[in-house]
Amino acid sequence: MLEQQLQSGLTQGKVIHNLQESIENTDTQSEFICMYDKNGVELCHPNPALIGQKIVVGNSLLRSANGTIPFNEAIAQQKSLGGIRSFGKAKNRSSEIVNIYPVKGSDWIVAAHTNIEVLQAELSSLYNQFLVCFLTSALIIIGSCLFLIRQIYGRYEKEVSLEINQLNEKVNTLAGLNDQLAKLQHEINAVPQSTDREVTRKRIITYLKDELIHLDVNEIAFFFLDGAGVRIVTHNDKKYTTTLSLDELMKQLDDEQFYRANRQFIISLQCIKTIYLYGKNQLKIVIKPEPDEAILISKNKVSEFKKWLDR
Repeated sequence: MLEQQLQSGLTQGKVIHNLQESIENTDTQSEFICMYDKNGVELCHPNPALIGQKIVVGNSLLRSANGTIPFNEAIAQQKSLGGIRSFGKAKNRSSEIVNIYPVKGSDWIVAAHTNIEVLQAELSSLYNQFLVCFLTSALIIIGSCLFLIRQIYGRYEKEVSLEINQLNEKVNTLAGLNDQLAKLQHEINAVPQSTDREVTRKRIITYLKDELIHLDVNEIAFFFLDGAGVRIVTHNDKKYTTTLSLDELMKQLDDEQFYRANRQFIISLQCIKTIYLYGKNQLKIVIKPEPDEAILISKNKVSEFKKWLDR
């Protein structure tokens, strides 16, 4: 907030005045905010009488994960830092949890203080309240449950035998229904099932900057995985993007015209120029337009690829 005020053009004096107005006379027993300059002089404090005082050597120590240093040195470093601020045995002041933050565009340091003794007392009070509520609730719930169980057991004990008879009748009925269901399942399995393939796509919607474009699938040479997204390349070497994955595309494209060559590419039949033998039982596909990386058909898919070509 202070940085935004400075960036908006307010003078440093006005920003300091605004902060002092917002924190003046607030409670300092448990937690409060104040502000120093890099020399340790109080610029803002809930107690106006402390404004102008300077944090001197020996005033207090700040113990953090990086070690223990005098508090005035921590302020002079103008770095974000947090830890326990202690005032020594001679000081009539409890240790505090302190987090300091430099304000960009100035030499100010904002410090947030939390009194450890007050915080521990609040936590202890909350814990005791929770414990009392928990024990009271547990006793009430246990007593209520025992009473309800006894009432319910006495009320429905005579109806148990009747319910058992009714359940036996339902079991017999369910057995008959299961037989009928098995027959229906057998009849359904005998009927040829439809494939999981979705309706074959004829067009794909994409964007080029702010323009909405619909591509006819016959214009598309191949799809390829580019990082986390999928790119479309047309026969005239124009490139587009799509939010669909390669798996989703293969479910929606005509599998007589498009083939999933590997994890990175789906190629169309029309874009294939040449097929070479490559390595041990692999195929290398040369297509037009030519992509940046080679398209290889693994030996496990060579047979499937040949069947696709031979349709």
